[in-house]
Amino acid sequence: MKISKIGVTTLFSIVLILLSQVSIAQDQNYSYAYISISGKILSKKLIVEVDLGDTPEQISEGQQYSRVLTNKKSYAAVLNYMVENQFELVETLNITSNFEGTGGTEGIVFIMRRKK
Repeated sequence: MKISKIGVTTLFSIVLILLSQVSIAQDQNYSYAYISISGKILSKKLIVEVDLGDTPEQISEGQQYSRVLTNKKSYAAVLNYMVENQFELVETLNITSNFEGTGGTEGIVFIMRRKK
């Protein structure tokens, strides 16, 4: 049985489309949090901003988390608190700056998710 290149390409495309739909469906089972953390000047305390989304409920909940987490002294304390609230860490990003050859890390962003 001879299979043409067009047939194989079409079959492969269909499989990719189906797999992407499964991936999208799985992501809809989670809500995400974008947690931006920076340090206070001349202090060991942290400034934490939690973004859960743009609906009024998400904004209110994010502000509550931000109030609780701001002034913590440890990144691990922030992570532990969020894990206690059913979030899991997905990714960590560094916020860096560079000015005239000097710079460094200004903060960290945790991207976290929890099941709906």
